[in-house]
Amino acid sequence: MPSQTAMERKVLYAFRGWIAFIAFMDFGTAIRCYIERRSFLGDHMEAQFLEGDFTVSRILGMYCILKAIALVHCTLYIHYKPIVSMGGCGLALTMVLYFTEALYYRSSTFSFYVTFPCILNFITLAGLIYIPRRLRLWDPHADIDDENSQLLKQMGEEFIRKKK
Repeated sequence: MPSQTAMERKVLYAFRGWIAFIAFMDFGTAIRCYIERRSFLGDHMEAQFLEGDFTVSRILGMYCILKAIALVHCTLYIHYKPIVSMGGCGLALTMVLYFTEALYYRSSTFSFYVTFPCILNFITLAGLIYIPRRLRLWDPHADIDDENSQLLKQMGEEFIRKKK
């Protein structure tokens, strides 16, 4: 990563923790979809589903797992623009899914289970748009190394200084 001030590094680490928290919540939603076997989608349209068919819940669970994996990668590789784009697309698609299911298709009510994830996803998406640009993580002339490479370089420089 390019050279950053201590405050910029703290903001970046805090934001990475936030993204990981959102990914953890998606894993929790996926587990809930498989344990409860009913999702908040489709609960109000009983006539359109077969009794005991929990396909919608399983599909939502798989989607949440896929989104969580994308967000974990986004957390680890936030200095790569395509990875951040992938995470942002997952967040935006989730908001579109929840809003259309609640407002257009009316397979769910506009409840806590729709509004809370949408608010969190919106905050995260706004952060993904703003923070990497603000910290200049994607500058073309910036040295784009991960933290481990940077630490190894510092150790090598320190070793050379001690030898002199």
